[in-house]
Amino acid sequence: MHSIATVLRRLSRRTASTPVDDGAWLDAAESRSLWDAVLDGALDELELGALLASLSMAGESTAELAGLHGALAARQGRLAFGLPQRPIAIPLYGLVAGEAAFGALLALFLRRFDVPVVVHGPLDSPQAPSAATLLRELGVLPSPSLAEAEADLRARGIAFVPAQLLSPALGGLVALRTRLGRTNAAHVAAHALDPGGLGAVRLAMSVPGTASQGLGGLLAATPGKALLLSWPASVAPCNLAWRPRIALLADGEESVLFEAENTGRVAAPVPPGPAELVPWMRAVVERRAPAPPPLVNLASACVHAAGAAADFMQAKAIVALHCGRMAA
Repeated sequence: MHSIATVLRRLSRRTASTPVDDGAWLDAAESRSLWDAVLDGALDELELGALLASLSMAGESTAELAGLHGALAARQGRLAFGLPQRPIAIPLYGLVAGEAAFGALLALFLRRFDVPVVVHGPLDSPQAPSAATLLRELGVLPSPSLAEAEADLRARGIAFVPAQLLSPALGGLVALRTRLGRTNAAHVAAHALDPGGLGAVRLAMSVPGTASQGLGGLLAATPGKALLLSWPASVAPCNLAWRPRIALLADGEESVLFEAENTGRVAAPVPPGPAELVPWMRAVVERRAPAPPPLVNLASACVHAAGAAADFMQAKAIVALHCGRMAA
């Protein structure tokens, strides 16, 4: 790795409009080398803060995020056992408004179809209620160790793995949000991780104008399957009133499973307040309340991506049978 002073001088020359082939941007190998050094503690706090600020000024390129992803993936904990079914990984790092409730509900809803789920992210969140709080209210506690995460997946098919447990290096970078007041590259790169090396289908949410908007490129540039949910700029994301565009990324190709739902549709009756939210989520999970159509569609996509059905048509039929409605 070049000296941090040299790297910072390069980064300071760029803006959001600087061409990616300009020398101000790092390629994937340079980024990997830089982040290897960062995660091994080679930078002091002042240098790390300067690096994160420089990267955020113009935003990170896909190659730069891929380099960070590689460094993080090499340092994450491993879950030692295989699962009979490919799991879905739901990263919740606070990039998209409303993702905590959306992700927690999806995670528990997928258990209806015997699809294992690994949720990972920080324990706290600047937006209340946090994913950890919602999952706890719904009976899913953070795993205190990787061994406990394995036990949870075996026994219940769901585990919440805190970022600090998955990777102390990742947890340290994510925790800087409290001190710096904003997300950083680690919050984005974490979405491309295969937590524990289980071969999970990575699920990510993308919204224009936010740090999440480049996730499609990152997922395509990193190994493994992924489901990308994309909401148009005119629609509030994660509100379960509108279906996002749902695409499956695999082997360098993108297959659109569902297009974004017509925004003229009447909103689903999702409780607006935290006091009503958890009881409603519990009722949906326990089949005492109807599942919103976008949740049904997303479950079909997950069942298909996880290989729990022979093809996409069968996945939709399985979900429709369980939910009493058509999944298309």
